[in-house]
Amino acid sequence: MITRDQVEALEIHLGEALDDPCKLLRTDRMSMGQSRAMYLAELECETSGRRKVVIRVEQWGLLGSDSRDEVRVMRALHAAGLPVAGVLSYDPSCEILGQPFFVMDFVEGTSVFTRESLDPYVEAIAGLHALDFAALGIDFFDLPSGPRDSALLQVERWYEVYRGDLVGEPSPLVEEAAQWLRNHAPETRQVSLVHGDPGPGNYLHEGGELRALVDWEFTHLGDAEEDWAYLIAMRGMGVMDEEAWVAYLAEKVGVDLDRDRLAYWIALNLFKGACIDQTALGIFVRREVLAPNLLAIGTCIHLSALKRLADTIF
Repeated sequence: MITRDQVEALEIHLGEALDDPCKLLRTDRMSMGQSRAMYLAELECETSGRRKVVIRVEQWGLLGSDSRDEVRVMRALHAAGLPVAGVLSYDPSCEILGQPFFVMDFVEGTSVFTRESLDPYVEAIAGLHALDFAALGIDFFDLPSGPRDSALLQVERWYEVYRGDLVGEPSPLVEEAAQWLRNHAPETRQVSLVHGDPGPGNYLHEGGELRALVDWEFTHLGDAEEDWAYLIAMRGMGVMDEEAWVAYLAEKVGVDLDRDRLAYWIALNLFKGACIDQTALGIFVRREVLAPNLLAIGTCIHLSALKRLADTIF
């Protein structure tokens, strides 16, 4: 939570970011969050009056991501006119809130899934994949250069996160899965901007209209099929089954998914989940935060992802 002692420094920061001195009237935790804590802040500004902003705060490296590239990609996409909240400021110093954070515009809408919101959402994700990311100045991610690098870069990225936050001995299953993913990495037809965490819960809508794409901490350059696999096997599991998703994406956005390739990308996303879940256990064991949800993520959810991964590739 944002403490009273932090309010004055935060008010100064917000006033400088908005070029308009302001008072912080209230901050409300928006949701539990995992990789980030989210606060809705109501401000009273000297010139512009009352307004709302959202403060997105890192949590000790939880889930293996930071805000730097998240902020950069959001700014680039917002400037290009995509439905992405404008970023007002970014403070990587840890001096104000004890963690890096950024402030963005508040966007009206709900993240509660409705069937009518799905069509414009998948169209927006397909549009994201078709962007000329270089023309937008998104040149700060690792660029896959070899035909199999879209997969291999992600395997190594998440394997390094896993080994970097490892508690106890390495898991033989994780080690075997990493090698399987290396051995079976498919070639990528076209490098795209990949959201990394797409699906219900990660977009805002209102009245059937898409208002904003959110949660960009896992964005990178790679294979668009990684996003579709994540949508199908992770966030979209409760919406429809794999067969229905494949038919729906072919009809709505012309995405024809090869089932063998889809199986690979589902496995890679499950591997990613198992690896990033271990960061929560590291934070808990190091006593940085003794929160029950961290212990649950680092044990139960980690093991659940490992079981699904084993069922997928072995």
